[in-house]
Amino acid sequence: MNTGDTTLSSDADTLWVLHVTDNHLFQDATGGRRGVNSSKSLRAVLCTALEEHQPDIVVNTGDVANDSTEEVYREFLRCLREFTSCDYIATPGNHDLSNPFFDVLKSERIDAKGWRIVAVDTHEDDVLSGYVSAQGMNQLVEEISQSLQPTLVVGHHPATPIGCDWIDAHRIRNGQELLDALAQFEQVKAYLCGHVHQAFDGEYQGIALMTTPSTCWQFKPQTTEFAFDDVPAGWRWLQLKSDGTIDSKVCRLLEAV
Repeated sequence: MNTGDTTLSSDADTLWVLHVTDNHLFQDATGGRRGVNSSKSLRAVLCTALEEHQPDIVVNTGDVANDSTEEVYREFLRCLREFTSCDYIATPGNHDLSNPFFDVLKSERIDAKGWRIVAVDTHEDDVLSGYVSAQGMNQLVEEISQSLQPTLVVGHHPATPIGCDWIDAHRIRNGQELLDALAQFEQVKAYLCGHVHQAFDGEYQGIALMTTPSTCWQFKPQTTEFAFDDVPAGWRWLQLKSDGTIDSKVCRLLEAV
């Protein structure tokens, strides 16, 4: 898999995926932290990203809301539809609540251009760390095993350490079980997540592991204690190729909004 400063191509057989995560939208549209307005920053990310290319699918991996209300999730959808009409898949984060998240946003798998995208729910209401329930694990395995298409799995929390001690403490508690379940299937090509407000690229038994910057404020990489970073909001483009390979590029705004 290619990452980093990869120049993305425009192959018609390629599935273009835009990953936006950790939006932290407030019920009050002026809400934010560190001088970053969450709503304005999300719109700036979508506007800038879509000037480059229109996605086939948008993936959102949670913490959509800072205030977990139905109106906040509806506002996210309104914002998304200002810029694109493509399909999307979303999965909740630790700041989200199952209801109203699942009342408004959809997590159903997507099959497109020879690929399968499957969401796994790694969140528990009002719990910071991640966990995949037995039911969630069984459902994930079933959805993967139903098809031999190359598969991208998306969730909120990382399954492995990313080298940032205070964040690593609340990764998926049964992350090894999740990775071992994914590694059973040759068709699983990557696990994509958020939560960490920074970019990370790793690998487990041939499965690419990726995190993406937040669409609002960022956390400083490779720190032992909580620390903000001064870099602007970001997003990740993924090109899912017809041969089962992935090209990926992390992008950022020029300045914080």
